[in-house]
Amino acid sequence: MSEDAHGGPEVFSDDDSNAPYSVYASRPPMNQEEFDARFGYSKPIHHHPTLIRKSAKFSRRYYRPFTSFSAFFNTIFGFIPILQWLPKYNWKENLTMDIIGGLTVGVMHVPQGIAYALLANVQPVVGLYTSFFPPLFYMIFGTSRHNSIGSFAVVALMSGMAVSKACGEPAAPFNGSMGEDPTTYDACALGTASTLAFCVGIIHLVMAVLRLEIITTYFSDQLVAGFTTAASFHVFVTQLKDLFGLRGVKKAEGPGHLFRTLWTYVSNYDKINPVTCIMGFCAMAFLIIGKDFVNPFLKKRFRLATPLPFELMVVVFGTLISGIFHLNPNFNVKIVEKIPTGLPTPHIPKISEMPELFFDALSIAVVVVAVHISLAKMFAKKLRYKVDPGQELYALGLSSSLSAFFPVYPVSCSLGRTLVNVEAGTKTQLSTIASTIFLAAIIGYIGKWLETLPMCVLSAIVIVALKGMVKKFADLPHLWPVSKIDCSIWVVSFVATVAWDVTPGLGISIIWALMTTVFRTQFPRWHFLATLTGTNDFRDSERYKAVVDHNYATLTNILKQN
Repeated sequence: MSEDAHGGPEVFSDDDSNAPYSVYASRPPMNQEEFDARFGYSKPIHHHPTLIRKSAKFSRRYYRPFTSFSAFFNTIFGFIPILQWLPKYNWKENLTMDIIGGLTVGVMHVPQGIAYALLANVQPVVGLYTSFFPPLFYMIFGTSRHNSIGSFAVVALMSGMAVSKACGEPAAPFNGSMGEDPTTYDACALGTASTLAFCVGIIHLVMAVLRLEIITTYFSDQLVAGFTTAASFHVFVTQLKDLFGLRGVKKAEGPGHLFRTLWTYVSNYDKINPVTCIMGFCAMAFLIIGKDFVNPFLKKRFRLATPLPFELMVVVFGTLISGIFHLNPNFNVKIVEKIPTGLPTPHIPKISEMPELFFDALSIAVVVVAVHISLAKMFAKKLRYKVDPGQELYALGLSSSLSAFFPVYPVSCSLGRTLVNVEAGTKTQLSTIASTIFLAAIIGYIGKWLETLPMCVLSAIVIVALKGMVKKFADLPHLWPVSKIDCSIWVVSFVATVAWDVTPGLGISIIWALMTTVFRTQFPRWHFLATLTGTNDFRDSERYKAVVDHNYATLTNILKQN
């Protein structure tokens, strides 16, 4: 027996005494229209038009919570997940691991927040604010137990591009170039970055209301991997200026600006600051040796639960060396300078600037959703708990839009911090409390001691953090034999983003990924199955010649010709 296109059975009968197991169809081949006419197919009758039925189904999820008290409270508890898991929290088994994991992630937030703030073209302390406020809101509304919300290199770079377009270039005390007054620039940059974060949050909330989490299925792992790998090259190039201590050198703009900027830096090799260069490369060597060799050795030898925070160590050592030897006044080494202490004053985002920032916010929102939900699903499956993609959109939207009333830039999930969060044994989102308490101490009291931190050390932290993204090149040799189309998505995403820019590259990547879906539907792979002589097994009639009725092969050739 087998089934036709509408689920009805096809009858097979034995008619060959010499082949007791051979069978053939009791009806001749026919197309769908002939089949429907012969067997009297009729469409099901709907009492309402399709548009009305779909509209009713879509709106049902919004009015159903108001049909009863139980439905209303279930909706509230579903919208605020912390109300579900916090009363059931196992203080005895989970509290210790959550404190350890939270402190470990909090330590990583400090150097990464300061370093990535420079990518976003805002003051370093804004990176600490970005690591402080959004995770608190996500703890209330999120469903992932391990995703670390805060600074992310690619999103910070995209935010910095939007800030540069809106505010221009800062003056000498900030980056050594001639431009706008630092005070005026900082005010513009902070306002633009916060408004951009608010706009990103609104886009996420609209996606959540319209239940658009399904679009994440179109952002394949290959698209995200190719795009983020290419974006890491842009991040790398932006850090070379501070790593080598170049002053008065402007980066190129427009398509292909990555290569032209590299050539500009190479042609200005005579402006390199030797002290800055030596300190930056020493910091990179310290991080690579510590993270790739010392931590694995200590974990294997002494079974350490958490890795040593080499990023924080290099920040402390760099600050001490710079302060003791007065590297800024004596050797012209660029430093972080003033870091204000205390929590910032709330402000209202510049709503009037949102139309100008919409396309930048849209591209950032797409990247944030693709990275965040893919990581949330991956670790939830690995650690055997559930995440709700629809609720994650609400959590991202509320985290960004509510945090935007403070000086922040757009936030995202960080792969590096999330991996550390998992390895540290974190159990629930309550670990956020430990990390925010640590960050509050840095913001309120300790931050002012980091004012002599050299910028080249922060560049070293960013560059070493990109090492994991570059390792994704190793996936290509394995991806090519598995799926050449998926491999092409990776390559096109990478080449378009490197050759043009981050935002246009993302658009080209999405268009190409969608086009490959169209190609697969227009040129499908199919095989005509037939029973093998003397068996009940069905196999490809093109590859096996000993089939019951060789008319199958003839029909296959006819279908190919048509």
